[in-house]
Amino acid sequence: MSVSTDSEKSETSAALARNHPFGLKAIQIYSMAVLFYTTSHILLILLPLSSQKLGASPAQIGFIMGAYMFTSMFLRPVAGKIVDTLGTKRIFIATLIMNAVVLSLYSIQELWLFAGLRILQGVILSFFSMISHLMIIEALPEDARGQGLSLFSLSSMLPYTYGPFLVLYFIDKIPTIFLFVALIPLGLITLLIGANARMPELRKNDHPQAAKATNEKYSGWSDRKLLFPSFIMLLASAVIGTISAFLPIYLEIRGLPYASLYFLTETAVLVFLRFFGRKFIPTGKRFPYKLVVLLICMMTAAVGLLRIADSLTVVLFAAVCNGIALSMLYPTLLTYVSFTVPERFKGQGIGLFIAAADFGTSVGIWALSLLANAFTYEMMFSSCVGIGGAALLLLICYRRWGGRI
Repeated sequence: MSVSTDSEKSETSAALARNHPFGLKAIQIYSMAVLFYTTSHILLILLPLSSQKLGASPAQIGFIMGAYMFTSMFLRPVAGKIVDTLGTKRIFIATLIMNAVVLSLYSIQELWLFAGLRILQGVILSFFSMISHLMIIEALPEDARGQGLSLFSLSSMLPYTYGPFLVLYFIDKIPTIFLFVALIPLGLITLLIGANARMPELRKNDHPQAAKATNEKYSGWSDRKLLFPSFIMLLASAVIGTISAFLPIYLEIRGLPYASLYFLTETAVLVFLRFFGRKFIPTGKRFPYKLVVLLICMMTAAVGLLRIADSLTVVLFAAVCNGIALSMLYPTLLTYVSFTVPERFKGQGIGLFIAAADFGTSVGIWALSLLANAFTYEMMFSSCVGIGGAALLLLICYRRWGGRI
């Protein structure tokens, strides 16, 4: 009896260890994210510099770099449907193999090839991001899901702190081709970890009604449980993306050489909160209204402060506010979506949510840049404040009307 009890306790302890946010399965996923996004952030700086050396015009460089995110953005919903239909194992392995092949082909220095490889990388990103999120959701119990998604987001952001620095440090010290070749081992290690990682399998239903349900089409944006958080994330992404893209130029125009300190402070806050604040992310089917309102308020306050910034103190305070919003908003809304989307359509639902965030970033930056071009950067940042206010108004209306999302 005692032996049996001890055995059950040991099995329970082992299961808890595996399903902990720092369990083996979760660490494998975080490791893949760090390696994958390291190559992504290195290429973000390396490709424009290399393309310029090959004689590319600014427009050509813009096309090469923009192809990546636009391909991923439009493919994410399709990727989710494919994953829901075929399962994750074979698609994920194929994605990692393609990633290793694409990274190796960058050693061929041709502009037309760079453009084609960026499109392929957009395809790879859509599937890698999708399946990695599903793996985290599957690997952890519901009460730890928010923590896991926050740590995964942290893993994808960490390379941003060192990837560009490595490129800028080595670009004049070694031949550019060596930097491209150095990406190949990273792709192979990612493939090795992924091949040994346990992935959520496609659930097969034996019951006739369940089998019929699997043939149903997901309502997508018609599902307001998905539409509302996705639209809030779209608006927030437009503001956050615009700040990242144009703040250095705006501060330079205002005679404030503090852009590097802003991003350093914002990154420090982001890393700190993604790690230590992960336990504060709500888990469940109830919309986290109060937390989302607080985060949108902080984001709106940050862009408002930047709009009128006249000193280092104001810039750093804005960095703290925006760092808090940036670190918590995405994992909070994504965790909510992961609980409300039907299990058999989880891939599609998460794909649509991430696509909304990407769409907000890319189209928001483009649209607001036209505003700055036609008027002033002050007008652009004022519009960002307006977008934040619109998001708050939507949240307040939801609360007042008592809509159950």
